[in-house]
Amino acid sequence: MSKGTATRRKTKRILIGSVLVLIAAMIVPLTGYVYVAVAQPQIESSANWQETNPRSEYWREARLGNEGYSAVKGPEANVLIDNGGQNFRQVRNGPIATIGPWVFAVMLLGIAGMFVLSGGGQKVEKPLSGKRVPRWTGYVRAAHWVMTVTFLLLAITGLSLLFGRAVLIPLLGAEGFSAWAIAAKYIHNYSGPVFFVSLVLLVLALARDNMPSKVDVDWFLKGGYAGKHVPTGKLNAGEKLWFWFNGTGGIVVAITGMVLILPNIFEARSTMQIALIVHAALALLYIGGSFVHMYMGTVGARGALDAMTKGHVSSEWAEQHHDLWYDEVKKEGQEFVGEEAETGRNRGASAGSGSTA
Repeated sequence: MSKGTATRRKTKRILIGSVLVLIAAMIVPLTGYVYVAVAQPQIESSANWQETNPRSEYWREARLGNEGYSAVKGPEANVLIDNGGQNFRQVRNGPIATIGPWVFAVMLLGIAGMFVLSGGGQKVEKPLSGKRVPRWTGYVRAAHWVMTVTFLLLAITGLSLLFGRAVLIPLLGAEGFSAWAIAAKYIHNYSGPVFFVSLVLLVLALARDNMPSKVDVDWFLKGGYAGKHVPTGKLNAGEKLWFWFNGTGGIVVAITGMVLILPNIFEARSTMQIALIVHAALALLYIGGSFVHMYMGTVGARGALDAMTKGHVSSEWAEQHHDLWYDEVKKEGQEFVGEEAETGRNRGASAGSGSTA
């Protein structure tokens, strides 16, 4: 057995084992529900519950949300008990708070699997010649980095506010978390509008490049999502899907966030509750998807980061990942020699002239 085969088998076993551990970690806690479902009827029958609260019907009717009269004027002031708050709390502390971390775990595990199976990320196969092609303008890159910085601030502060009671209070203590929560709230509220504006500007700038085409259908049918090389334009179908989720999902997250920070305008309690649930759920998916985006833009496809830092990429990278687009820009005469390659040529010429003198 060759060394390469043994390494691949070992990697495969590690990956399968990690998946099994994750599945077990998700399934085992659910056995508690099975126990409750089986044991609860027996407990109730053995206890012989016959007593009832004589005023239970009274409070049951009070929780229906029927309006009465109150001297206090304001939205929902005539309702004695709004049961929507209890329902909201159950959703917020139930599915949102428990499923969200598993979304992150699945995304991170998927990234780890891609990293291992690709041998440490996709590398440029051909030797670099020093030739480059322009990819993104300075305007697009500026909007992208403003959105990136504000997104990271929003993600850190938002997760702190969502999971702070369970995660940060044991670490910082109640007073320490209180101080951080106040700061996080201000950072979150003031970063949100900046993120919203930069996102809208970026969507408007890149919408044309992300329109679906027949090439995108071929990319899916021929397994481009699985790492197979499929001829593609400036952006492949996976990148376009992320763009439109980023655009629509991000705008919804931003709008619901604006609702939450403007309670004097959106006064209805039910509106605020729905906005917070939608805001939190979409934000968790958004953050999870951004893990994959950041991986593919750095380690996952070596050389891709140059597009957003320098505005241009190597010709070899463009040909390997976006060959149809590379052919277009090459025909248009946009290919040029990079500064590093030009500097190397000048040094070589200087050394050559010095040796012949």
